Amino acid sequence: METAYHGYVMRGSIVDVVDSEAYLCIGSADGARVGQELNVHRIRQSSTNPKMPSFQRIDVGKVKITAIVDEHFAKALVVSGNVEKNDIVELKQ
Repeated sequence: METAYHGYVMRGSIVDVVDSEAYLCIGSADGARVGQELNVHRIRQSSTNPKMPSFQRIDVGKVKITAIVDEHFAKALVVSGNVEKNDIVELKQ
């Protein structure tokens, strides 16, 4: 169950930001490597209609991986923007 949760729910989430260091739910098992720069996105609901919700993906910054913690997590430096907990990154394979 833990693998499925990481792979489908948390993968790519920013789990914490302390000063200019972000902790990412993306690690060696996902192909993350030190030095990779990733765009950071925030998802906002752009419609108030509960029957037809729509969402908008907003670019909010960039991070650079500084350390691989393990197969599921990495540390990254916030390079630019306003990066917050629960934002997401996408690792291009």
